Amino acid sequence: MPLSPRHLLATALLSASAMCLEVALTRLLSLLYFPPYVFLALSLAIFGIGMGAALPALRKQLTHADRLAQYCLAAAASSLLLAILCCASLPLQMPALILAALTLPFLCVGLALSVLFSLHAAHSRLLYMGDLVGAGLGVVLVIPLLNRFGALDVMLVTALGFALAAYYLSARGGRMAVLAGLAVGAVIFGANVNYRFLHIDMTALAAEKPIVSALAAGGEIIETRWDAFARSDLLDPGDGGALRIYVDGGAASIMPEQASLAEHRRDIGFFPFATERPARVFIIGPGAGLDVYFALQGRARSITAVEVNGASVDMTRAMSSRNGAVYDQPNVTVLMDDGRGALRRSKEKYDLIFLSQVVSLAAERGGYALSENVVYTADAFADYLAHLTAGGQLALKLYDEATLTRALATAIEALRRQGKSDAQALEHLLAFLDERAENPVPLLMVGAQPYTRDDSLALGAIAREVGFSPLLLPHVLVQPPLDEVAIGAKTFAETIAAAEADYSPPTDDRPYFFQFERGIPSNLQPLALLIPLGALGLALLCISLWRSSRSLPRSLSPVYVALLGIGFIALEIYAIQQTRLFLGHPTWAVALALFTFLLGGGIGSGLSQVRLRATLSRFPAVPAVLAVVLALAWSALWALLSRELITASLFARLLVALASLLPLAL
Repeated sequence: MPLSPRHLLATALLSASAMCLEVALTRLLSLLYFPPYVFLALSLAIFGIGMGAALPALRKQLTHADRLAQYCLAAAASSLLLAILCCASLPLQMPALILAALTLPFLCVGLALSVLFSLHAAHSRLLYMGDLVGAGLGVVLVIPLLNRFGALDVMLVTALGFALAAYYLSARGGRMAVLAGLAVGAVIFGANVNYRFLHIDMTALAAEKPIVSALAAGGEIIETRWDAFARSDLLDPGDGGALRIYVDGGAASIMPEQASLAEHRRDIGFFPFATERPARVFIIGPGAGLDVYFALQGRARSITAVEVNGASVDMTRAMSSRNGAVYDQPNVTVLMDDGRGALRRSKEKYDLIFLSQVVSLAAERGGYALSENVVYTADAFADYLAHLTAGGQLALKLYDEATLTRALATAIEALRRQGKSDAQALEHLLAFLDERAENPVPLLMVGAQPYTRDDSLALGAIAREVGFSPLLLPHVLVQPPLDEVAIGAKTFAETIAAAEADYSPPTDDRPYFFQFERGIPSNLQPLALLIPLGALGLALLCISLWRSSRSLPRSLSPVYVALLGIGFIALEIYAIQQTRLFLGHPTWAVALALFTFLLGGGIGSGLSQVRLRATLSRFPAVPAVLAVVLALAWSALWALLSRELITASLFARLLVALASLLPLAL
């Protein structure tokens, strides 16, 4: 069957829409449940596409050109159904139903693509090029779409994309029906943008998120903003208290108000600002501005506040009449960036680097166990210490005893990298606890210089006077089991190794600050069973091919393809992790890595069809070997490039990352 441009265009539309839907679902499931559901969404999307691709092999009657438009329309309808289910209260309490519905549009996409490839097998590499290029463009488009419309409306946009693909694949006689479906989809999208008849009921979230209890207690959402980072809600608690901003239903950030100044000053986060009076302050994740208020009250001359969620800053500025315009004071500089990346690009040194909570409940913290958090790693602490003045301090407002212990371990590891022993490292640490809060809140302070006995006595006395309990004061109060570490009888590693939980310091290569289980996490153990099952299925497929062909290369071809796929995904993940701090925002890192690998894969597929076909037929292992060599070369080169060009403009950094990754992606 001849391949026409409309087939390539439809393939690209299917892939672009599927990629937009996949990314939108990662944002939506982070809101409805917790970030680890993102990985499940991605897995189910791939599973759905794989299952759809396998169906024509089981039922040959599915492989008909006149059914292609039907499959695309089914993808559009199931995307709309999924959006409706996400807005209904009952299904939200049944995540299995949501996850099952999630696979449907991807199953339809996999079915349509499989039939296209079957009907045009002679042009499979060109179709593959259209597939990957379309997916790459989808990654680029989804960011502005999310910033403009939000995750729910982007799902409706993807339904339109699937319907448009159906138009290009439909026979002439059926195009009017497809156009009618497109018109209905456009009306639904336009009506929802203007009238919001489809919206998320935040009181019906199944997850234990702070916004649910806040709304149940009489709170009211004043404003909602969606972007590629998260959904942000400005909420009035309804009890006369300060306004607060919730990011994806959690991580409540309090907005300072004149009526609540006395309460704000009793917050343990104010302690390092009030006692040390730092002149130059660097704040990571100020949210609704309370930490900036602390710095202003501490008479800081220069305040740099770095917030990755721009919606929080915009909402706070919009309410400047209530918060005293904390972000618009002449000595406050606000950066929309990743905090650690911005610090790396700064040549300044600071008297205080402050990090406050990003998760507000211990129960909610468990939902973030498998979420990467590169601001709480030993490598991050080393960056913070390197940017402190001679008498500067790092202060962390934490969540509970477990996170305090892990932060303590992380700080000791960072100090050990400076050549200090565990006993010497403890002299750089202070810890306090606010027991007046409903859930006691700890504060850890890390000094660039060791604290003297006089420092400990003075700060301990102030803490007790304002109602905080000292937990660690060098030379004054060192409680078991740290007392043995302080005298050199045991190392800190030996101390935490004896604990039931895992308190080992996270690193950039293992950035799971909230994961305290030893070994494979319990919520990953069921997924671990899929590895032997997948290996068994692959082995059975190889045996089946051997029996039918008696050809060893043909029977082992599934293993070759599977290993290529695993390597492709592994390189994507590695590239995202390595470029995140360099680019300054996780969204940019994900978008650039996915776009580059998909675009490069598409171009490489096209080249293999028209330029390198004879060579690759003779030496099929060449691409895999070349990929390994280029991956090793990129890893070595990237360490140098990222260090030397970290201070370049964002546009220049994007170009550098793209240019360095593209040869590997090809």
